Amino acid sequence: MRRLFSLLTASLPLALLAAALPATAQDASAATGYRVRGTVVNAITGQPIARALVALAQDQAILTNSDGEFSFDNVPAGQYFVSVNKPGFQDFGGMGRGMVMRIGRGGIPPRPQPPIRVQVGPDMPALTIRIAPLAMIVGHLTLSTADPADGIQVQVFVRQLQNGRPHWSIAGQARSRSDGSFRIANLQPGTYMVSTQASLDRPGSSVSLPASTPANARLSIWGYPSLYYPGVTDIAAASTLTLGAGQQAEADIALVRQQFFSVTALVHSSADNPGNFQILDSGGRPTGLSANWDRRDGVVRAAVPNGTWTMESHAYGRNAEWGSTPFQVNGAPVSFAVSVVPVPHIPVVIRREFLTSADSSQPPPSGPGMNLALLPADEIGNVTGGLNQTDGSGGSEWELNVDKPGRYWVQAFGFPPDYISSITSGGVDLGSNPLVVVPGSTPLPVEVTLRNDPGTITGQLATENPAPSGPTPASGERPQVWIYAIPLFSTSANLPEGSLQSNNQFFIPNLAPGSYRVVACDAPQEIDFHSAPGLAAWAGKGQTVTVDPGGTASVDLDVIHVTAAATE
Repeated sequence: MRRLFSLLTASLPLALLAAALPATAQDASAATGYRVRGTVVNAITGQPIARALVALAQDQAILTNSDGEFSFDNVPAGQYFVSVNKPGFQDFGGMGRGMVMRIGRGGIPPRPQPPIRVQVGPDMPALTIRIAPLAMIVGHLTLSTADPADGIQVQVFVRQLQNGRPHWSIAGQARSRSDGSFRIANLQPGTYMVSTQASLDRPGSSVSLPASTPANARLSIWGYPSLYYPGVTDIAAASTLTLGAGQQAEADIALVRQQFFSVTALVHSSADNPGNFQILDSGGRPTGLSANWDRRDGVVRAAVPNGTWTMESHAYGRNAEWGSTPFQVNGAPVSFAVSVVPVPHIPVVIRREFLTSADSSQPPPSGPGMNLALLPADEIGNVTGGLNQTDGSGGSEWELNVDKPGRYWVQAFGFPPDYISSITSGGVDLGSNPLVVVPGSTPLPVEVTLRNDPGTITGQLATENPAPSGPTPASGERPQVWIYAIPLFSTSANLPEGSLQSNNQFFIPNLAPGSYRVVACDAPQEIDFHSAPGLAAWAGKGQTVTVDPGGTASVDLDVIHVTAAATE
């Protein structure tokens, strides 16, 4: 036992150590239970995985031995959740996220799968737990000058569905080594895009230039522009990489040294500090190029290579300001102006069409009963938004924060049992159309109607289903099932998911009334429920039901056996 304790303390982060301690100090007088044992194997190769962290019910933890085996003794009968983590593999239950963050090279820890459910009792069979290896992107940067390509920032973006809409978000980053190589690991199966950030020559570096190079050019700034794999400046021409579990893709990029030209932007702003400036490429992605604000002269100075760019300013906070000017560099210095203007707060009008409560002693709600978030409709950018209470002078109690003008998909979250019945702006349905924020304009209010008579879907999974297409769960392990209620109407809410009970029954509460296609899958899915092609991918599957206000709809489902997420 002491040896096991030492092994755990040497391998676990502090947060996990606290959870593992009870397993090392069980009361010897505790009632005899049952033995939970098994093997953790690679889901692709079937090989056992040593030193995988296995946790039982989050209060006992152990590392697998060299043969991938683990064992827990004296476990009382009942249903338990087993979490598994191994760096470089997709984990179950999320117990090892801290470990992945410390050990991974440049990768952002992937979202874990739900924990594995097991039924402990007499004649408990051995478990075989299969975990899938994560993917990796490696590559090599080469410079046209044959100099070492070290220290250049490389970013990897993944294309995912957020609230059912496609979006590119950063999945990992790394700096190239002295030989120009880079490695970004811990990537889930998916579609990826690779890019580099701009890099200027180091001060004092000597690079031989052709004899024909003019003298003034010899004194200029030189460096390497930001590129997308396989070596293009336009994001529309970038190649994507599709990775499966355990796969490795290679993305080599050749960087050509170019002259960087002086860019000077005169700033028009009523604020003392107009914010942070950055240079964006043609796809709206930050390039990593420096843009420095000169307070004395009221200008921003930068060095930028040939191409089409945008200078953008952001002043964050309660009174956000924003400015943006596209410009082009074509072999000569460029001067232009940037006007920094306040970003308008969008009034939000909330109407409550509530049923009369039987308990008249309850005070009316004082909060908004909901929240809003904004997802950039152009597929690249960060989620923004959030409701704030106004001072009352604008005639509206609530307002929506926006970082900058643009087109946004609105994500609305009602606080159960309240739900979003409708959400519009200027008569436009924001469940199926983006919210457009125009710089310098007075925005129309977002009008939201809340109701408190949601419906529910209950159901029963078939007890017998065809053999799954993937690995069959071991005896004693309860197969994982993901249940979704796909809305067949425009909505700004998240995709509703069901909760499976031990008797194969499930329920999905707090639903807005309307028609839904209910499906049960043996793997998690990303579902595009906003577009016709996305809905067509699920046509004829599951069961379609209509949920009435305050009503309950019932379904009986077979589990759909899938091998990959259905995205579009």
